[in-house]
Amino acid sequence: MAGKDPKEREPTTEVMETPEGARVTVELPGVAQDAIRIAVSKDILKLEADGVRGRFSTIQALPFEPDPDGISVTFSQGVLEIMITRKQDDVLHEGERCVPVITPVDTSIQQMEKEMEVLRIELTRTIAERTSLEDRVSYLQRDFQNLKRRHDGEKETIADRRIEELAGGLFDVLDSFKYARDSMERSGGRGNALDQMRKGVEMVEKQVIDLFQRIGISKVGAEGQHFDPYYHEAVGFSERKDIEDETIVQEVKTGYVYKGRTLRPAQVIVNKRPQKEADGRTGHDKRAKCRK
Repeated sequence: MAGKDPKEREPTTEVMETPEGARVTVELPGVAQDAIRIAVSKDILKLEADGVRGRFSTIQALPFEPDPDGISVTFSQGVLEIMITRKQDDVLHEGERCVPVITPVDTSIQQMEKEMEVLRIELTRTIAERTSLEDRVSYLQRDFQNLKRRHDGEKETIADRRIEELAGGLFDVLDSFKYARDSMERSGGRGNALDQMRKGVEMVEKQVIDLFQRIGISKVGAEGQHFDPYYHEAVGFSERKDIEDETIVQEVKTGYVYKGRTLRPAQVIVNKRPQKEADGRTGHDKRAKCRK
């Protein structure tokens, strides 16, 4: 059996018998009068209409055969009213009184099958719409999570950049504290005022360092470690025989890192073995190979 157009709808229809015939009322919302088509064949009324809400279509079995010349139509505010007059052959005369012959409405199996087909199509369409809505909701949830992660990442990046900017201004302050403390130590001065000044410098220096630790800024290891250009900046060299090549012998300025990023490399003095010693060792190795 051919399926009905999914866009086609069954309008709300009411058929009421009257002494003269019948009155058919059809609700057609969003339909213009010139878009309504009515056909009557024997005791079958067929109606089709196109409107902004889709297409309406219905087939109604009348309780009698109508008079083709006795059909009138009125349409107002989306409600169609059809007055149908009974064909004179269907009226029995009992004296001077007309008694209409009541013909039972024939609800055919074919009509029921059509209605079932319409319901099946509506059910299929409803299931498809539900699946589409579920997919849409799932997509929106994933999109929201991605947007939230991107937003959180951007906030963290902005916060990190701000921390780096503020920390950069404090590095020079820490350097000044260190220079002041070293200068007081070298001067060898004593006295209550000088001791109080030294304690004050050390206290402020410790507060800044504690703040760095709380927000995740740490010092770069330097003295005694192997030189790493990512964390260290060589500002001088020494030639000590008792220390390995490219080993840091002194830290001039402290370096700092934040979340694995170098905010400021440590300025260091790096050891370089004397060239003569290196050449002599190479020559000795060559002579040893020749003797073999």
